[in-house]
Amino acid sequence: MTSIDAINDLHAGVSDEVRAELAECETVATVPRGTRLVEAGIAPSHLIILNSGSAETCVQANGKTTSLGIMGPGRVFGLHSVLSGEIPQTTVTCLENCKIRRVPREAFKCVLDRHPEMYIAVVKVLSADLAVADHLLRKNARAFKVRPGRRSSKHL
Repeated sequence: MTSIDAINDLHAGVSDEVRAELAECETVATVPRGTRLVEAGIAPSHLIILNSGSAETCVQANGKTTSLGIMGPGRVFGLHSVLSGEIPQTTVTCLENCKIRRVPREAFKCVLDRHPEMYIAVVKVLSADLAVADHLLRKNARAFKVRPGRRSSKHL
């Protein structure tokens, strides 16, 4: 499968022309287990696309590390930070050797500027990330018998 043919969460919503343009900017690498693809508190210089393998996304809160899930091929990491300039709050770590694609932040933004139709694909990726976070929050709220929007007496 060539770089252009590989479908991932971002490429699924864009034209072949945009995929080809992104492919010109990207580098492919195989990284070992334990590699941090995104690290909380450190601005990413690249958008990361997972081609093969699996990676776990975790967030640090109240002194505990919480897994947001294990992600497989096709997932895109660092998109929010690359677009907004905000520092990531999550860490994404390879659970095995992974093949990834890296798209430099500025190159990605230039392609996005030239192809505003790409924003729909970007919104879909960010919406999926938000849905994962929402699911986790609701799951944890049920575990503590707290309805969303309400505070447990333990936290008062």
